[in-house]
Parts: sequence; structure tokens; C-alpha cells
Amino acid sequence: MQINLKKPLWIAYICCVLIPVFLIVLYLLVFAKERYESSALILVKQVADTQVTEASGLGALFGVPSTSREDSQILREYIASRDMVGKLNQTLNLRKEFSSVNDPLFALSSDATVEELVEYYNKMVKVELDDQSMMLKVRNQAFSPEFSLKLNQEILKQSDAFINQVSNSIAQEQQTYAEKQFKEASEKIDQARQNVLVYQNENEIFDPELQAKALGVLIASLQANLAELKTQERTLLSYLTPEAPQVIALKDQIKSLEEQIKKESDKLTSPTNKKLNQNVAEFEALKAQVIFATDMYKISLASLEKARLEATRKLKKLIVITQPLLAQEAMYPRKVYIAVTSFVLFNILFGIGLLIHSIVREHRE
Repeated sequence: MQINLKKPLWIAYICCVLIPVFLIVLYLLVFAKERYESSALILVKQVADTQVTEASGLGALFGVPSTSREDSQILREYIASRDMVGKLNQTLNLRKEFSSVNDPLFALSSDATVEELVEYYNKMVKVELDDQSMMLKVRNQAFSPEFSLKLNQEILKQSDAFINQVSNSIAQEQQTYAEKQFKEASEKIDQARQNVLVYQNENEIFDPELQAKALGVLIASLQANLAELKTQERTLLSYLTPEAPQVIALKDQIKSLEEQIKKESDKLTSPTNKKLNQNVAEFEALKAQVIFATDMYKISLASLEKARLEATRKLKKLIVITQPLLAQEAMYPRKVYIAVTSFVLFNILFGIGLLIHSIVREHRE
């Protein structure tokens, strides 16, 4: 393609196209430092899960379904976070590494702030999420292949620690709550049983209800005997006088039996003294507390076991599908691509400028 330009246009073309392209090529050849890339493919999965519904893909490979979108997004945000940058800076000295080269455009400033370091880090580290498999691809650049590999490995290490910390924290919190409930239920059932023992010892009675039933049987028996004696009394009075010795003796037996019945009945109920019926009511209340505490103990024990199972199911682990490897050649900057793209782009802009200039000139004429 032959470009036919007049002298003024040649000057404009040189200034607007050739000189900028020359500066870009000069930067690429002289000042730009080569950057090496390392990448890894990772997946977050549950340690145990009984609800396996798929028998193919990653579910079949690991024995559990793929990780949720939420887990992947949380991990992606964490890798790009200031916390991650702070930990990486402590272990790898990111600031020193990224500012150690003399690249006027791409190197980090030696006096960069923390915010600038985080922004620069997110230019060098990219995390891509696959919406189908929920796998994360972690790619990072560095000015040496060794540091690129080391950075990727450290990101995976910190990510694994983060996943373990979060999942363990959630599981431990649930289990701690269940253990607290179980401990409270155990203390309540022990206290309820102790209250029963104390009541039995203080009142010298094992079971007021059983004693009341036995006393009721005794009173019924005495009343039956009393009825029989009164029948005998009426029989004797039918042919003897009331002053007869047999009648007097029988009346004494009847009176004695009535006094015994009254005495035994007073043990059951009395408006003035604490009697057996009150003992029965108090003891029943204590037994109800024991039964309730026992039910709560069983519920809390079942909840504790369930919490332990749930804690195991909710534990998560970082699975490295593809390990990061040492780069063999620099991936960036793509010098030929940038130079050619710059040349084409400046030519397009220059052509648009000429078109606009010609339109304006025609309107003026």
C-alpha cells in the first residue's frame, strides 16, 4: 500500500504516527522489563457431603458436588484483598520485588503507599472464575520466573489457610454452642435429681405417692372393719340391752377403730399441718422437673451429635487442580503485538484526523 502525502502531511504523519510508534518501540526494546507468568487452577470443596446427586464430572472425581458460587467468589475477593497483600508482603516483600526493576511505566514506585501497592498487586494478579465448574484460575506476573512461581505458591498457601480458618471457625462456633447447651442441660438434670434426693432425705420419705396409696388402702381396710363391727353392734342390740357387756365391748372396739381411721386420715389431709397430700404435690413437681430436664438433656445430646456431623460436613478444603510451574519464557510485554497494534491504531487516528480536517476545510470553502 503506497501512501501519497504532501510535505505538510508528511510532517504531520511523522509527528502523529511515526514518532509515537518509535517511542513505544524504544520503550519496549530498551526500558520494558520482561514479565513471567505462573498460573494454577484451584477448587474449594467440602471435606464430607452425603448429598451427592451427580455421578459425573467433578462430583464423581472428588466424591462431592462442585463448590458453591459463594465459596468461589469469597475466595476470589480474598485473593484480591488488602489482607492478602499484607500477608504476601510480609513473606515475600512484594514492595521490594515490584520496585526493584527500572521500568518507567510498569514498575512500582519505591515510595508507593499501601493503597498503591494493592492496586499494583491486582494488576499483576488476576483471578478468573469458571461459572460452570466453579474453579478459579489464579494467574500472576513477576519480573523473574522464580518469583512468579513463588508468588503463586504463596497465594495458594494463604488461600488454603483462609479456607481452613473460615470453615473451622464456623464449624467450631456451631459445635461450641451445642456443647454449651448440652452442658447446661446436664447441670439442670443433675440439679433436678439432687433436689429430689434432698427432699427425700429431709422428709424421710422415698415416694409420697406410693405411701399415700398404701395409706389409702389401709384406711379402706379399717373402714371395712368398722362397717362390719357396726353391723355386729346392730345385731347384738336386736336381742341385748345397750348395757350388756358384749355390746359395751363392741362399742369400745368401734370407737378405737374410728379414732385410728381419723388418725390415718389426718396423715393424708389436714388444714393446719403439712401432710402427705402436700408431700405428694411437692414431690410430683420435683419429679416433673426431673422429667423435663431429662427430655432437654436428650434433645441437647442429639443436637450435639448433629452439630458434630454438620461441623464435619461443613469443613472445606482447597484442591489444587493444576499446580503452578516455573515459566520458561516471558509472556509480557508482547512487543511485536504492541508495536503493530500501536502503528495501526495511530494510522487510524491519523486517518480520522485527516478526514475531519478535510470536512472542515470543505465547509469553510
